[in-house]
Amino acid sequence: MLLKPTTILKLAALLVLIPLLRPASAFKIKRVETVSGLVLKLRGDVRDGDYGRLKSALQNGSVVGLEITSGGGSLEDGVDIARIVRDKGLVIYASRECDSACAFIFLAAKERYIGRGCKIGVHSVSNDHEREDADSARMTIQLSRLLVGLGVPHSIIGKIVATPPARITFLDNRDLARLNVHRTNPFRKKSGAASMAASGEP
Repeated sequence: MLLKPTTILKLAALLVLIPLLRPASAFKIKRVETVSGLVLKLRGDVRDGDYGRLKSALQNGSVVGLEITSGGGSLEDGVDIARIVRDKGLVIYASRECDSACAFIFLAAKERYIGRGCKIGVHSVSNDHEREDADSARMTIQLSRLLVGLGVPHSIIGKIVATPPARITFLDNRDLARLNVHRTNPFRKKSGAASMAASGEP
């Protein structure tokens, strides 16, 4: 019996214990009113606890999407965030860079956008020392199977598996086309609308 993608992601959240990259700082989260609706802007590395902060910010049912810029971070929280993105059908806009754990969140979305010059970077899973070992290699295989369940093309999964943790491979134009990625910002700000900090951010 095939598992639904959302179910697979929930199972993965229990299995994932290995970070892709050591995060330097937690997400900075801001609420922004746009023509499309309320959007959460996320900046910084994915850190332990960010899923809980984001889940709290998403209690407002009017949130339509996320604008994200991140170099990676905690894979466990990244998987949880990817699950909620998928469950809620949130639109994802990667404005500058989206690598490692951030790329997993991006790939989990059903509707994806990128900004001018933005790159989506992927690599295999590392251990706590940012190296590959038998456990992290198994985790890469598990994540690859999850991505297959989410409909991610095999060519992209192949790049994840083939790229060592210490390196990064950026998705090319053909990869982005297969993902049906749009090269535009879907979230136009309302005229004169001010940004409001969320989760204690000033």
